[in-house]
Formats: sequence, C-alpha cells, structure tokens
Amino acid sequence: MAEAPFNIGSVISPTSPFVYLGLLSTVAQRLRTRGIHFNATVDNFPCYTAKGGFLSRKVTIVASVLGSVAVTAMVVASAACYFNSRYRRWHRDLDQLAKSMERLPGVPTKVDFADIKKATANFHEEMKLGGGGFGTVYRCTLPATASKMKRPMDVAIKRFTRDVQNHRYDDFLAEVSIINRLRHKNIVPLIGWSYNKGVPLLVFEFMTNGSLDQHLFQRGGNSTRQRNTDGAIRQWATRYEIIRGIATGLHYVHHEYEPMVLHRDIKASNIMLDSSFQARLGDFGLACTVAADRNSVTGVGGTWGYIAPEYPVCRKATRQTDIYALGVLILEVVTGLRALADHEVVDDDDMHITDRVWRLHREGRLLECVDAMLTNGSTPEDEEHLKNTGDVERLLLLGLACSNPNPSDRPTMPDVVRVITKSALPPQVPPQKPRFVWPPREEGRSVASDDGSTDTSMMSNLDNSMKLEYLLYLS
Repeated sequence: MAEAPFNIGSVISPTSPFVYLGLLSTVAQRLRTRGIHFNATVDNFPCYTAKGGFLSRKVTIVASVLGSVAVTAMVVASAACYFNSRYRRWHRDLDQLAKSMERLPGVPTKVDFADIKKATANFHEEMKLGGGGFGTVYRCTLPATASKMKRPMDVAIKRFTRDVQNHRYDDFLAEVSIINRLRHKNIVPLIGWSYNKGVPLLVFEFMTNGSLDQHLFQRGGNSTRQRNTDGAIRQWATRYEIIRGIATGLHYVHHEYEPMVLHRDIKASNIMLDSSFQARLGDFGLACTVAADRNSVTGVGGTWGYIAPEYPVCRKATRQTDIYALGVLILEVVTGLRALADHEVVDDDDMHITDRVWRLHREGRLLECVDAMLTNGSTPEDEEHLKNTGDVERLLLLGLACSNPNPSDRPTMPDVVRVITKSALPPQVPPQKPRFVWPPREEGRSVASDDGSTDTSMMSNLDNSMKLEYLLYLS
C-alpha cells in the first residue's frame, strides 16, 4: 500500500524562513533515501510568498545553506563535548593512577609517554616483541633523560591494551605493586611506568636473548638471535645454569621475600634470558601476594600443561602449584620437548611431558630423554660432561619429583635448591607415575579409588576444559 504524501507544512509553523527551509531541505533529502516522500512545495507556506508570485529562488538557496551550516554546527558542538568529556576522563584516570603509584613502596619512576612513543616509532610493528591477553610488548632504546639513567637504555615496553575501562587497571596495578618491590638477580627488573589515553604501560629492562621458549622449541629459525645463540643453548652447562637461576628466583619470592609471592604462571615463555644467558623470572601479571597467616590464594590461573592437577579441583594456588610448574619446566629444559605434545606426533599416553619421561624412567631408559641437540654436534667436552657427572639424571629425577601429581609428595623450594647446588642427593622417584588422589586419603575419601574409578561428584564442579586436564592427570 503506497504511503500518502506527508505535508510537513501542516505540522510545523516556522518563525524563521532561513532555518526552516534549511531544515526542510535536509530532512527531505534524508527521508527520500528511505522511500518516504512529502509535499514540500512553497505553495503550502503562503507567508513566504510575495504578492502574486513565488518565493525568490535566491532566498531558498541561502536558507538551505544556512540550515545546513546550523546542523553542521550542532554536530561539531556535540563532538567537541564528547571528546572534551573523554579527555577529562583520561585526565582523571591519570590522576587516580598516579596517586595509586605514589602509595607503592619505592614509588616507581614515571617515564614520559612522548619519549616512549618516539623511541618505539609510534609503536611500529617492527618494534614488537610479542604479546598476550594483556596486550603487547615492544622493544626500544630510551634516551638517558627519559630513563633517568646516565646512559641510553634498552627496554621492553609492556602495553596493556585489554579493556581497561571495565578492569580499571587492576592487572596493571597488581603487577607493578609486586614487581616494583622485588630485587633479585634472577627477576626481570622494573624501570618505570607510563600512561596515555586510558592505556597504562610498564617499562622493563630489555633481556637481550629473549625468552627461553624461543631457544628450546624453535629450530632452524631465520632470525639473527636464533642463529647466534643456538651454540649457547646446545651447551649443557648453559641449561644447568638456566635451571639454577629459575629455582633461585622462585625460592626468593617463596621464602626470602615478605609477603610471599606466588607466580602462578611459570613457563618457558615467561623465563627471560639476559646477554649472558642468565635466567630471569618475568611476567608477574598473574602473580599475587599471600598474607602472613595464609598459605594459598583463591582463583585459578596459569597455562595448561603447567597447571598442577589439584589446582582446578581446589581452585587454590600454593607454593606446591608453583613447584609443579617448575618441575614441568625442568623437564622441558633437559628434553627440549614441550609440556603438551601434538597428538598427531605422539601417542595419547605420552601427551604430557611427565608421562613420557616417567615411561622411560619405568623402562630404565631415563637418559634417552636428553635433548638430541645436546648430544648431536656437541663438543667432546660437553659429551664427556654429560656421561660422567650424572647431572642429567639428577635434574630429570628432580623434575619428576616436582611434578608429582600429589602436592604433599613434592619437594619444597629449599629442597629443590639443595639438589641443584649438589648439596643434597637427587630425590627418590617411584618407577610408576603415582595416581592423583584428592582429597588426600588422610583428609577424606579420595577422588581416584583403588579400582581406578573417578568420583563424579567432584567432577561435576569443573567445566569441560578442566575435566579434560583433570582426567589427563588421573590416567
């Protein structure tokens, strides 16, 4: 059914011909695009006609122009109000963030964003080092004036680009409040912080050799760093020192620093290597402090493959959950294999690195786990070192002990450090991978029964991804 023409003149009685006709022209054009037509002839507006004639065409044109200008002015004014409001919000957030930073011990250094923008070439893609759920990391060289140092400094800029409007800088403040107070040779040092238009940034000392996973798992890369450092990662002494550094840094946050800090995301990509291949714990984005009267924090965090089997069940992070991740990482460093293998490459029974190493341990072939990179093409000194010192077996047994499915059977960090420094014997590890039981038998009925069945009442509280991980460790 066709729509009747709409006579706008019968609805509006304008008092100004210029504004009215300009508005009329704009509205008519918009409505025609939607298939709506109305009678807009000047015959409907006798007040605008001369005696015995029509309204001057020039007046009509001028009125249309002035009407369009009025509408444009309204749009510009609205946009100005919006951006002014947004700028005021950014300024308010910066003031709030600065006050929060000032309350932190040590008061982190504020770096001028203009210096960061210039040093990163406005965050150019070529300056990007990597990223994650929090945002992106860039490399740049800050001038001496910007870094508050007497010399230019190579730094890594961690740019938080997740939805800060909803999270209100929680991730940023949580990380900086922890990392700012940590002072240890095996932890990546914080240089300062910055902020720009709702986006906070952290400035860290740049680690020349990148992350550990880049050297362990990427073979035959074309990057300069890959070609120049493969020789170092092929040396057993380098890998042993990397493990020593990781354990020393973790011992510091667990036992030497107060309040205790749980990292909650120990993995190869979060281990940084400086110019001499000294390992540094990095990315404390999931880390949390633990009150003096407690030994755990609630909430699941981390990366599958490094998550302890009890973690998804009890949803509490402890020293033991960090130690489990450390055990998996030790096995990765020695074997050169990832925590979780591709199901198309290995059997389902060997999907997790602990299953593969424990199987070879049961078969009396533990030393076959050693990364082929360490034995193929290594120097005679390295091969002799591997054969005679027993360090490989020491670390493999330690990795299995730390990744024991049951937290009460894992060593403490002081025990781990003593084994690595060779002031204690390697731990005794059963030939068969222990079955995961939860709760511990002395505290109640175990989840895994003697016949291998699983208590479904506990499983009902887990989502599908956690059930898969849970069943993986029960197998």
